[in-house]
Amino acid sequence: MSDITIKVVNPATGRLISAVEGWGAERVEAAVARAHTASRAWALVPVAERAARAARLARALRERQGALASLVVAEMGKPVREAEGEIEKSALTAEYYARQGPTILADQHIEVDAAEAAWVSPEPLGLVLAVMPWNFPVWQVMRFAIPSLVAGNGVLLKHAPNVTGSALRAAAKSPAVRGGGRSRWRMRSARGCADAPLP
Repeated sequence: MSDITIKVVNPATGRLISAVEGWGAERVEAAVARAHTASRAWALVPVAERAARAARLARALRERQGALASLVVAEMGKPVREAEGEIEKSALTAEYYARQGPTILADQHIEVDAAEAAWVSPEPLGLVLAVMPWNFPVWQVMRFAIPSLVAGNGVLLKHAPNVTGSALRAAAKSPAVRGGGRSRWRMRSARGCADAPLP
């Protein structure tokens, strides 16, 4: 148990939307270690499968556009049309990397006089941390996470605390992020980490 609580408040009404238990340093370190291990396994997934997951993410974002946009509106006061546009832009980004990711990440053969065969082969970097602002709570995350995940990297998110719900909902509903079985999505906020079960 933590004595840190992350409170998300509707800026238009001042009403409490949610309160999520925060994490202390020990839980954060344990989560980073697990994320590092998971990122090493993710790097072994073939790029075609990673790209296919990005395509599934695009479909999931569109299927849940209304719910995600409503949460963005409630948490940060963005107009509904702009929030819906943010979700659509995220879906378009997922589609782009689903189509282009395998080509972008393909080995590039190069001519070298001193060698019989040479090539450049992109490789995953490992676990990548993103520190995100509040103003585009879904788009900012997706424009970082989608290409990072398609490239075979793991992703760890520290989102602004006032959009905790947007971050957790986007991840929880994403088949690209979730994988099989019950999982948990972890997100570090300015005051700790939030932990939410995935459906």
